[in-house]
Amino acid sequence: ECAKLEAKRQAAVEEKERVEAQAAACQEKLSLAERLVNGLADEYKRWTETVKDLKDLQVKLIGNCLLSSAFVGYISPFSMKLRAQLWKE
Repeated sequence: ECAKLEAKRQAAVEEKERVEAQAAACQEKLSLAERLVNGLADEYKRWTETVKDLKDLQVKLIGNCLLSSAFVGYISPFSMKLRAQLWKE
């Protein structure tokens, strides 16, 4: 009878160790998952700010192109000498 109880105790100890190892593995996976979720949350914030900045630049793009083309159109066909002459007239 002692041998049966000892075998039963040994089986219970082995089961306990197996469950503890499984719990440790689950805890490690949970820790990795939390790090991943936190990293993705930070990425979400960064991407949200980037999208906001790009939308702002999109609004300004038309005006910047218009201003640049007006400047190039103004300085391209006329030399400084010709512009000075036009100002005198």
